[in-house]
Amino acid sequence: MTLILTAFCMAVVVASLLGGGLPLASVLTHTRLQIYLSAAAGVMLGAAFFHMLPEAVEAGSSGSLRWAAGGLLALFLLERFFAYHHHEAPEVDHVHDHHHHHHAETGQAWHWGAAVFGLAVHSLVGGVALASAVAADMAGRGRLGPVAWGAFLATVMHKPADALTIVSLMLRAGSSRMRVHLVNLAFAMMVPLGVVLFTAGLSTLPAESARNLRANALAFSAGTFLCISLSDLLPELHFHAHDRLKLTLSLLAGFSLMALTGGLDWMFH
Repeated sequence: MTLILTAFCMAVVVASLLGGGLPLASVLTHTRLQIYLSAAAGVMLGAAFFHMLPEAVEAGSSGSLRWAAGGLLALFLLERFFAYHHHEAPEVDHVHDHHHHHHAETGQAWHWGAAVFGLAVHSLVGGVALASAVAADMAGRGRLGPVAWGAFLATVMHKPADALTIVSLMLRAGSSRMRVHLVNLAFAMMVPLGVVLFTAGLSTLPAESARNLRANALAFSAGTFLCISLSDLLPELHFHAHDRLKLTLSLLAGFSLMALTGGLDWMFH
């Protein structure tokens, strides 16, 4: 399990560093970013519904679903008071015609340090999600399965957008490139840190307690996935009439990918 988690963490770190490098190296339009986020949100929704929640119930009980509600609410409160989880193309500080002016005002008002704190905490939770998914597969199947792959794909797809948010805010605040790179690197390490903390805690528990922890952590993580994906999808729901087909197809592609892997467990033998 350690080797698998190490490989997954390395991939997540690379994806995060690349996402944080976008504002420094290239131009990303708002529409392209929303298409990407729709696909990532579809993967997160599918991972939660088709893999993580069913596995949590199977490994624990129906009562484990209460932890999903806790995860959703915890991330909601974190987003509300600390995290700046609005993703915008780095070259754009524009005000959309569809009343997105409050995002621009909020982006100028929030110090980038608050965004780093909030997003770092939810990245730690993402590390717990990844580790609990891998642990659930290894305990239930004795091998890597769709639960782990679903959590990994959701994490590796969404992490670059969070890094992009932090770097964009820092650049707007006039931070030096050296500081930007250092903060981006530290942020990229938050998922591996979450993985280490969860696995270290899990290894100290007896078998029954470890099983309950895996189930509850997986359900909690599914709740956070639901919150993150919906926070990306819902603000744009009514504001892209000209792109609604592209965004819908992108969402359905990510969601369908998770549904397909959920029905093809034999692929992971």
